[in-house]
Amino acid sequence: MAQFAKQIQTQKQIQKISQRQIYALSLLSMSSSDLSQEIYRAAAENPALEIIYDPHQNSEAYTAKYGSSEDSENYFKALENISDKNETLQAHLLHQLNSMNLSQDEMELSKKLIYNLDKNGFYGSSISPETFLDKTRPAQNSKMLEQCIKRIQQMDPVGTCCKSPEESLFVQAQISKKATPLSLFILDGHIDFINPPEILKIQKKLIAYKEEWAKKSFAKKIVLSELELTEKEIKEALDFILSLNPHPAMGYQSDENYSIETPDVVLTIEKKSGSIINDDFSSGLVAGDEKYHFQVKYASGELPQLKISESFKIDKENVIRAQNFIKCLLFRESTIVLQGCAIVKEQKAFFLKGPEHIKALTRRKIAALIGVSESTVSRTAARKNSKYFQTEFGLFPASYFFPSGIKSVNGNHKISSEKVKIKMKKILEEPGNENLSDLKLCELLNKKGAKISRRTVSKYRNQLGIKNSYKRQ
Repeated sequence: MAQFAKQIQTQKQIQKISQRQIYALSLLSMSSSDLSQEIYRAAAENPALEIIYDPHQNSEAYTAKYGSSEDSENYFKALENISDKNETLQAHLLHQLNSMNLSQDEMELSKKLIYNLDKNGFYGSSISPETFLDKTRPAQNSKMLEQCIKRIQQMDPVGTCCKSPEESLFVQAQISKKATPLSLFILDGHIDFINPPEILKIQKKLIAYKEEWAKKSFAKKIVLSELELTEKEIKEALDFILSLNPHPAMGYQSDENYSIETPDVVLTIEKKSGSIINDDFSSGLVAGDEKYHFQVKYASGELPQLKISESFKIDKENVIRAQNFIKCLLFRESTIVLQGCAIVKEQKAFFLKGPEHIKALTRRKIAALIGVSESTVSRTAARKNSKYFQTEFGLFPASYFFPSGIKSVNGNHKISSEKVKIKMKKILEEPGNENLSDLKLCELLNKKGAKISRRTVSKYRNQLGIKNSYKRQ
């Protein structure tokens, strides 16, 4: 029987990536420090590239934002004239920490918090403390974190390990025995009342606030309701506030030899007043709710800024290379902003209400939303990546916004592990539910829409630091 060769025609779609695209993707995965070195290298090798801004040769003095009176100016000048101590802030705090009888979990968590403090003694510009919790260590939970932060805040100097100078002043006032009720009220979210620190102007603001509050239906009594707001009361409160130190770390050297991790802030996400109808990712705008929208910005402050030199425009080969390099940098920026916008859109509840509202999210979903490959998203949001997003709730790694989840009972969507834990906690806090077993918790969570096993309930309970039902009795 004769054998005949059979010819089959097939069609395949093959996408070839150019060298420039490969290079652009490599820039996307770089940290800011690595990218800075790459920019310096490119500028050194190509005379058509000119650095027009070098962050390492430009520094801005740290300025205070409290008041403008002669007294407050003299106060801050006195602080600035304090001579530097030989000891670093971290060493000073660790010396006190080591003398305390703490568990291994408390000690490790406290050390991470101490080394996360910036040169001013705060964590507002550093990594969010919540990210230091080790989920494999059941004892390390939000309650322990809160206790560790509070413990460090009370160490000498009082008021470090706060998010901002405002919070530090309030913490110092709470610990002090000289704080007046009015000074505590002002420091608890009303510090703008003392700017400028002039008694009559402060009195006018306080009286207006008190009268406006009294007009509210079913308004609860506040501190101002019980005060006459005399000039004497206001002066006493103002004098106390000005006696506090908004820069508790001043005078201590900064420990530059060791850090938990150097965060590479690539995006800042601001919640702004006013609603917008449609998203505009190209401008970094994301719709929120009826009150707010979000502005996503690329944080390039620590990177050298480039332009094509006027002197080398006749050198076509180097000009083309310079143009391609700048295009690669712009690709990195635009891709990161697009991903940030997509994450804000998908995690809208988190950015509106806080970390407890984060939901399960995959990199594949973000990739599909902005029309890129999943690997491109992974270059920005890899767990071992140093890229961070600055939010009103703190500094979070990009990977934080991709939590795993469990399936809902109907199978239509996934529920993030954080939400399930919150549900568990609420169930156990209800009267009569204090001693529920893991099996009963499992049944109740399934009724509330979470398809979860008893073993997973036990794991989440341990992560929350809640003892089993026998030990709770």
